[in-house]
Amino acid sequence: MKKIFHLQNFSGFVLFLFTAMDENLKKKVLRKIHYGLFVATSSNGKDTASGTINWLTQVSFKPPAVAVAIKKDSFLHKVISESGKFAINVVGKGQKDMAQTFFKGYSVEDGKLGGYEIFYGSTGCPIIKSSASAFECEVLNKVDFGGDHDLFIGKVVDVHACYDLEPLSMMETGWYYGG
Repeated sequence: MKKIFHLQNFSGFVLFLFTAMDENLKKKVLRKIHYGLFVATSSNGKDTASGTINWLTQVSFKPPAVAVAIKKDSFLHKVISESGKFAINVVGKGQKDMAQTFFKGYSVEDGKLGGYEIFYGSTGCPIIKSSASAFECEVLNKVDFGGDHDLFIGKVVDVHACYDLEPLSMMETGWYYGG
């Protein structure tokens, strides 16, 4: 916790002293932000990439758009940057194994990605058939704000109702990413 102390000297000047932020408390507080779990996929015609993500939010109704943070040094980031498109597969309650599977990258084999059956959506991105739902996006903008992730703003161009499941949240898994 950042504590602020103020001292007033005899001349009437107020001095503010700041202590350093408590790193453990910072992690604890930032990990209270509520996140869902998703599997992002992309394809550039040659390569397919996938990864479990949780930093995603809707940012516009018209046009429908989302913002998603993707780690800069990931293969998924490379493929999204090259293709200008991505799909978001919503992980449902009871599908923790799906989220865990995509912590590492997979290539498509026998119509499956990471052992999960897929189909290709209108953007050419893989959609996991057993996901709770999915949507496809065209990249409108990529924002490099100087952190270890870039923010991709994507216009939602297609949606898929796969299984009618409530979304799985990060807190329900006991996992932590962020802080």
